[in-house]
Amino acid sequence: MRLVAPWLLGAAVLLTYPVGTLARGAPSFPTHDECVRPAIADGEIDAVFGYFDSRSEAATVRDHALQVGFAGTEISLNPCGRVRVAVRGIPTLAVGHAFVEEAREVGFDVTLEQASG
Repeated sequence: MRLVAPWLLGAAVLLTYPVGTLARGAPSFPTHDECVRPAIADGEIDAVFGYFDSRSEAATVRDHALQVGFAGTEISLNPCGRVRVAVRGIPTLAVGHAFVEEAREVGFDVTLEQASG
């Protein structure tokens, strides 16, 4: 009996967590809208050069952006853990739209997003 009790206790612990978690419904994952919020108002806006699968891919884009004059371009993770390249702190949509046009002139497809915090 002494050898069975620890195994029963271990099995109970291992089953309690998944059963308790599933009892509250299926796990939820953030939606695209929760991860990427297009800029629709003045305020803290990020100019995003793109999202990447790896930091090395992001570094290539960041380095090119810095090379052609987009100071402040940096790599970060968005709230959903995706690697992104962006310039933060754009104050208004008008400034953001001018930034997008300038970026397009040198081959970047930049989007504007509300800052995530």
